[in-house]
Amino acid sequence: MTGKDLLAIAVRIESTGYSYYSKLAGKTSGALKSLFEELANQERDHEKRFEEIMHKYESEPSLATWQNEEVSGYAETYAKAFIFPELNKDEVPETMVAVLRKAIEVEKDSIIYYNEIKSIVPESKAVEEIINEEREHLRKLSERLLSEDTSLFSEGSMI
Repeated sequence: MTGKDLLAIAVRIESTGYSYYSKLAGKTSGALKSLFEELANQERDHEKRFEEIMHKYESEPSLATWQNEEVSGYAETYAKAFIFPELNKDEVPETMVAVLRKAIEVEKDSIIYYNEIKSIVPESKAVEEIINEEREHLRKLSERLLSEDTSLFSEGSMI
């Protein structure tokens, strides 16, 4: 798996994140709608930034061999085992708690994946910036989850 392949996975992760948050924005209102719109826009920005990194290096012959077998093998396996199964689910959970937990899991998995590819991507500073922004997404989603009623008899508000 080449660096281009690893970046293509990152583009797919961000594109799917954009779609998920856009769906949620369409089903919510008020501050929650604003949060999901903000997250969707940031995911779209991340997608473009990963594409820029890919295009910047496509013209260089070293891109074809730009890899670290151990890291790229782990990153590919991780994406296939943990990220893509979640991203391939089209349904939006019915409760806000479930929505937030799914979003938190995908954000955490993205951070793990990006940390792995950072070491073999020529633009590691750009990837680090995206990681920091994903951490901020995680913080915002976690704060929102903490504000939901997660008592024994409640699954939180419905979407």
